[in-house]
Amino acid sequence: MMNAAKHWPSSLVQAKAIQRLGSAGISLIELLIALVISTVGIAAAIQAAAAYGARLSHQQVSMIGNQELRLGMDVLCSELRLAAGGVLGGEAPFLKANTNEAEFFANLGSAATTLTQSASPGLQDLMVEDGTDWPRGKQIVLCSATHCAWHQLASDGRKHVLTLVAPPTEQFQIHSAVFLLNRVHYYVKPQGDGLLRVMREVDGGVSTLLGDVRQFQLRYFDRDGRVTEDMREVVRVEVTMGVGTKGLVLSRDIAIRM
Repeated sequence: MMNAAKHWPSSLVQAKAIQRLGSAGISLIELLIALVISTVGIAAAIQAAAAYGARLSHQQVSMIGNQELRLGMDVLCSELRLAAGGVLGGEAPFLKANTNEAEFFANLGSAATTLTQSASPGLQDLMVEDGTDWPRGKQIVLCSATHCAWHQLASDGRKHVLTLVAPPTEQFQIHSAVFLLNRVHYYVKPQGDGLLRVMREVDGGVSTLLGDVRQFQLRYFDRDGRVTEDMREVVRVEVTMGVGTKGLVLSRDIAIRM
C-alpha cells in the first residue's frame, strides 16, 4: 500500500506532462498550411520587388531620355542663333528652312582673325594675324566697318596668310575682320517603329544629335510674328522636340537676328 501511494503522485505528474506536451505539438496539416502561407508571402514579395525594379528601370530610362533631349535642344538652339552670322544685307540666313530640316552657315568655333595689311582687288593672298588650321575649301567672310564679302579658301591657312579662290573685288582696310564659317545641316532620319533620329552635319561630317525622337518640328517667323516660308524674312525659329511615348516635349523660341 505504501509503495502504491508513493508511485501515484509521480504517475499523475507524468500523465499531465505528456498531456501538455501533446497539446503543444504541431500537426503535419498545420505545418503544410504554414508552408503554403509562407510560399504565397514570398511570391508576393518577389513580384512586388520585380514590379518596383521595372518601374525604377523605366524611370531611369525616362530620366536619361529627358536629359539627352535637353542637351540636344541646347546644342541645336545655340547653333540656330548663329544662323545669321556672316549674312550680308538682303541675303537669307538659311540655305534650307523646312519643317524637319534647317541648313545654314555659322561661325561655330568663333574662329576669327584680322587683316595686317589692306586687301586690294585682284590679290588672292590676305595677310592676317593668324590663319593657322583654317581648312582649304572653307567659306570665310571678310568685313570692314562698311561692307562684307564672302570668299572661299583655295588652300589650308598659314600662320599669316589666307589664300582665296577668287580675289576680292573691293578694297578692305587693315584691321578688317575675317570670320571662318561652318556649313551646318540639321535633319531627321526615320529609324523604324515611328521613331526618328535627329542628325547634325557640320562641314560634311554627320553625327546623331538625338535618337528615339517622337516629335520634331521647326517653324519660321518673320518680324511681324507670322509664319513664313520666305527664308529672307526669317528672324525667329520655334523648335519643338519630344522623346518617348510619354516622354518630355520641349519647345523653344530662338531669335536669330535683330
